[in-house]
Amino acid sequence: MPLFSWGLFVALAASAIFIVLGLPLGPVIALALLIALIVAFRFPYATFYAVLFFIPFLGLTISIPTGELAIGKRAFGGSIDISVAEALILILLLAWGLKILFLWIKRRDRNWRPNLPLAKSYAALFAAHLLSAFSPLSPDPVMVIKFALRPALFCYLAFIALPVNFLRSKRRLVAALSAVALAGTIAAMNGAISLFFVGASSQYIRRAHPLPMFGVPMLGENHNLLAELLAVTVMVTLALTFLSKKNRTRQILYASALFQFVIALLTFSRTVWIVFVLQAVFIGLVEFRHHLKQYAGTIIAGLLLLVPVTILMMQIGLSNVAQSSNSTRWALTEIATDVFLTSPILGSGAGTFVERVGSARVFKLEYGEPLDSHGFIQKLAAETGVVGLASFALVALELFWIMRRNLRALARGAERSAVFYLTTGAGGAVAYQLFNTNYWTGKMWLPIGLALAAGYIFERHGKSAANIECRISNIEV
Repeated sequence: MPLFSWGLFVALAASAIFIVLGLPLGPVIALALLIALIVAFRFPYATFYAVLFFIPFLGLTISIPTGELAIGKRAFGGSIDISVAEALILILLLAWGLKILFLWIKRRDRNWRPNLPLAKSYAALFAAHLLSAFSPLSPDPVMVIKFALRPALFCYLAFIALPVNFLRSKRRLVAALSAVALAGTIAAMNGAISLFFVGASSQYIRRAHPLPMFGVPMLGENHNLLAELLAVTVMVTLALTFLSKKNRTRQILYASALFQFVIALLTFSRTVWIVFVLQAVFIGLVEFRHHLKQYAGTIIAGLLLLVPVTILMMQIGLSNVAQSSNSTRWALTEIATDVFLTSPILGSGAGTFVERVGSARVFKLEYGEPLDSHGFIQKLAAETGVVGLASFALVALELFWIMRRNLRALARGAERSAVFYLTTGAGGAVAYQLFNTNYWTGKMWLPIGLALAAGYIFERHGKSAANIECRISNIEV
């Protein structure tokens, strides 16, 4: 009854707001919100696993009209367009807030006490976005605040806070990683099928790229979108192998990871090749530096097998299409640099980069419609200036310190290996967004949240095991 009462209150309040805004489907949306809230409150973990599965499918979206209210048209263009995963996350965040209110604040249930890693440094990053509203370039403060809330603050709550707080046991972590690995496997199968279609051919060869599913481009339409997903899910799948107990399951997961890796290479995305090289170097130097001589023959054989694909990759890199892409990226970098130099302290305003590109007539004449910055650093520099860059550096340093501490606290074994490969996947996600545009989505921040959650789980597990051993020793003495 308390849950139903709260749900009814939220539904009625939302319905009243929607009707006042002139939204004709207000009652229907409010009823759907009520049902979704009850389901998320009653089954929070199942809802969370569904969120993890749907996060890669950014093309699966819903649109909610904002009515005739002026601020709705000004901030959202008359319609709020969000992915299905984001809609589920918003419902889950509301349900989580109610859980905290009822179970932690009211009943003092420590299981629902929120854990907020990176809170201080990320708060600085959020503040940097808000401060950019005072830029001398006079950005629209409504748009700046909107961007600071969503996606900047939303990414922290959805992809760092939720995973860390919902994944507090090995069993739940395995379920979460399984959802991500399944999404990666489906995406890889989609990419493999695309190789058999004429539309998958580029100037020289066929390349894996996402195909529409059920008539909807759920994974997007660009091969880079498929590649950036697989760069993470390969590592998630490998991490899952160390947490699986059955040999048969591990064999299937290894095969899936290899399949995803091959399809990622066959996208011929230059960025994913760079990320895989960085990940391989990191893994080799950190985990296998004492065994490099032992496996030198295997490594050389693997590199030789990649020679034909590497030659094809070089051909694509020298093609006119690749050179045009390089030219576009360089032009965007020049614009970002000019904007940064114009307002180096606060930037031009959060979320305004595309607008700045659109105001550059030369870019529109040469390259067409304005594009977002192809790189997270350029984006931060142009929109939030030195303040934003410094705050992101704080986030990166705190993250590095936490993951280093977690890995050092774990003894070598399956659990440490799982955390290590999740950390590698998180690093790959960040590295990919140094060259791409999906930095404010789950594709970059979710791997960080999963790595943090796994580190906390096994760090606590190790401490509990150590305490048990100490108690047993004391009893024996």
